[in-house]
Amino acid sequence: MIGDRERIEAARNLHPLLAEGWAQLEHFFAETPAENLAETGADEYTRLFIGPYDPKINPYESFYFTGRMWDRPLADLRTFLKAVGIERQDGYAEPEDALAFELEVMRWLTGKQQAAAGSDEEARWLRLQSEFLKNHLLVWAPTCGQDIEASQGAKLYRGMAMILRGFLDTERGLFREWGVEPVAPLEEVRKLHMAIPMWKGPTFEGAIPDQGSENSPPVDKKN
Repeated sequence: MIGDRERIEAARNLHPLLAEGWAQLEHFFAETPAENLAETGADEYTRLFIGPYDPKINPYESFYFTGRMWDRPLADLRTFLKAVGIERQDGYAEPEDALAFELEVMRWLTGKQQAAAGSDEEARWLRLQSEFLKNHLLVWAPTCGQDIEASQGAKLYRGMAMILRGFLDTERGLFREWGVEPVAPLEEVRKLHMAIPMWKGPTFEGAIPDQGSENSPPVDKKN
């Protein structure tokens, strides 16, 4: 079994931010008593993403694209998810453009690629990964990660944000090597959305979670 030092050095070979993130997590776990880990992590999550008054970070694609929740980017994302066979499970309270949900989508797409029966099927899933990254996750999630890192009091989630940015930058480099078109800057995408009237499509209401559904997986695999 490899230790923390070996893990950090292995991560550094892939991307410096991966190593920095692992080192930050190592520091957090070293300075936090084991019996306080769950409470400390929950407190940090609450301060960053819930309140007490307004969250410091709104980790949603719609918010980063338009400054509003439940907006047109969510509808665009749902169109993509429907095409690949993913839908939010009943009882999962977050919208599909939440950072955690989008990362789960990326994990699912990668799993489909790895399980592909042949080169044509693998190429299809790689194309869908590149489409998802180019139009969604890579546009806004790196900036969200930077915002988390810059937040006062972020320790556990600072390490996670560094790992997130390192992973996304690694993916960006891989798809660039394969000839995928560059990802549009977030500011450019924001301007495009600001030029469009406020979304007047179907109302997107958050699902009310069922009792005991907090740990339900966020996606259904339809194919």
